[in-house]
Amino acid sequence: MEDGQVLEVTCIVPVDYTGGACRLFREDSQTPFRLQTATSYLCLFRLTSRELLGRHLVGSRVFLRCDYRLQQYTSESSDTKGVTVWGSSPSPRLSVSRRFVSPDDSVEVTCSPPLRPVFSCHFYRGEVPVAEGSCSRNLTGKQLAIWEKSTLLLPVNMTCRYDPYRGRDIRSEPSNHNLLFVVDVSQVSTSVDCRVSVEDDQLTAFIGSSWTSVGADGQTVTVQVTNSSLTSNETCNNLQSQTRLHY
Repeated sequence: MEDGQVLEVTCIVPVDYTGGACRLFREDSQTPFRLQTATSYLCLFRLTSRELLGRHLVGSRVFLRCDYRLQQYTSESSDTKGVTVWGSSPSPRLSVSRRFVSPDDSVEVTCSPPLRPVFSCHFYRGEVPVAEGSCSRNLTGKQLAIWEKSTLLLPVNMTCRYDPYRGRDIRSEPSNHNLLFVVDVSQVSTSVDCRVSVEDDQLTAFIGSSWTSVGADGQTVTVQVTNSSLTSNETCNNLQSQTRLHY
């Protein structure tokens, strides 16, 4: 459950012990933290995340069990169920060292949390995780293009998150988006000029940019960034023909 939500816990007794007491326990405590008078076979407890956690911190997993008591008789305990109360923390800032990378080259990506230290960072291409662990690392074009079909110009929209604590289920809100391009010159046999248009929030990172890659057998790709469109598209001009790439 998410911190702030309400959890329903049902304790099912084997017979109708109307008037008896259903008792809810946390962890191995011998003292119930919630009591309820049974009116049927079911005892329903409604707990806020704070009531469930008690002295535990947000992000912890709490184990619950129940029993029932009627006069001097106390039942055996039920089976134990675990509930994790997960939470979130403020967004980090994602920065990249370059905007264009070939499959075998690398780009430095840095996830900067607003608090330190943190346990680990996670990097994503869209919704797909590509790396976790250190908050600053080098990623190759192949890592960024994982599970994508090879193409001349592949846009990669990156974000990151961080885990503040080890062993607690808290993950940050996503970072800002950073748009990169993986340029695979093996997909062309002659010189190609690619003009890239990007969205408004990426213009400041790309205005006036250009990037050239030369393949092992001499083919050349030149990428020039423009701001002629408010939607992301790529147009590549070959010496003999023009090809429009769709994503």
